[in-house]
Order: sequence, then C-alpha cells, then structure tokens
Amino acid sequence: MSHPVVIDAHCHLGVGLTCSRSADDLLKEMDANGVSRAVIVPVDRFLAVDNSEGNDQILAAARSYPERFIPFTTANPWFGDRARAELKRTFGSGAAGVKFHPGFQGFTLSDEVVLPLIELAVEHRKPMFFHAGTPISSMPYQLTELAMKYPDGIFIMGHMAYSDFWYEVSASALSVSNLYLETSHHVPGFVRTVAERVGFDKILFGSDSPYGSMEVELDKIKTVFPSEADRAKILSANILRILETS
Repeated sequence: MSHPVVIDAHCHLGVGLTCSRSADDLLKEMDANGVSRAVIVPVDRFLAVDNSEGNDQILAAARSYPERFIPFTTANPWFGDRARAELKRTFGSGAAGVKFHPGFQGFTLSDEVVLPLIELAVEHRKPMFFHAGTPISSMPYQLTELAMKYPDGIFIMGHMAYSDFWYEVSASALSVSNLYLETSHHVPGFVRTVAERVGFDKILFGSDSPYGSMEVELDKIKTVFPSEADRAKILSANILRILETS
C-alpha cells in the first residue's frame, strides 16, 4: 500500500498558559508519524493579546524550516486598525493564512468587529481558520453566514465544530462552496459520515497538536477512509489546493 503525503492543517507552536511546544518538539512528533508538513499557529495569549510576538515566533519557525512549516498568523479584531496593520505586516512577511479564535479573542462570528480583518484576508487571498464549536461565540451557522457574505474568501471550520453544534456541520458545509472542515477531536464515525455527506474535497486532516494526538488523529483517518484516493485528498491534496489559490 502506498503512503500519501501528509500535511497537518492545524498545529500549535509556542509557550503559553495552556501549551508548551517548541519547533523541535513538533518536528519530532511529525517525523514519528510520517507528517511531511504542518500548518502552525500561535498559542493562547499570543492569539488573545500578544499578537505580534506570537506571530514573529511562527514566522521565524517557518523561515527556519520552510519545507516543514506553513505559518498562519493572527490578530485580535478588537485592536482595530492595529490588528489590520499587524495582519498586513505578516502577510507581507510570508504568512500563508490567518487563524481566529473567538473564545480567546473575545468576539462572536456574527460581530461586525471581525469583518475588516476578514476583508483584508479575502483581499490578500489568504485562507482563514476559525476555532469553531464554542457556544455563542463560534457556531457553524455563524461561519456559514460569513462564507456567504464573502464568497471569494476561504473559510476553514476548526474541529468540525467539536463538540457542541455537531448537528449543524454538514448543513453548514453544504450551504456554501468556500467552507472546509478540519477533522481534529471528533469521533471517527462522525468524520466519515460528514465526509460522505459534504464530499471528500471539503475535508482537511488536522490534529490540533499538542492539544490532540497526531498519532491518534492520523489513525482515525486511516481507519475510517479505506480508499487511498479519499485519504490522499483529506491528508494533503485539499489543503495544498487551498494554499495554492492564496
């Protein structure tokens, strides 16, 4: 059996309150699990307040290991013009995309405060990863509405909205063509059911490492998707297609 290229669409790097992960630690986990490349994002406080410091850590790691890391930076939308300037700076410095975490950053996906940053990402053709599933602040249909509002944007629903509001995920993804689903944390059967409903082109493998186990998350994909062609899409082809459009 051949082994498709594996790209993890969601990994954290940095030292914060809830996470401590160096570039070397992440590379060791990737090598142990046959993961070629990983999308890296800042951790907790760097998502919330110290955006520039966290972004610089992510960009530096990607410069040190350009063949392994794909940097997604962030900006808290409550910082207004400063947030726009920060995202613009990181886009110019090699950021491949942006992550938003409504829970850490104190907004809901229906708040207009985030729209200037979304518009900037759309303008620069950068995919947007959203932590999803937290009640009130980041629910699937809220993200669907944003994807409808910005049809030229690329929206990624983190964790398939684990664990609340799982029942909205399939309908959300079927409502728009520019919304993708990342697989971390959900049980294997649910991931398979959603993929069969929305299409394998919309599913992105992610581990949420170190909050999730890269080994466990990979085993989940290998177990529930016996088709090599389907696995290849989920494990790398879909995220590569998204990144190539940016």
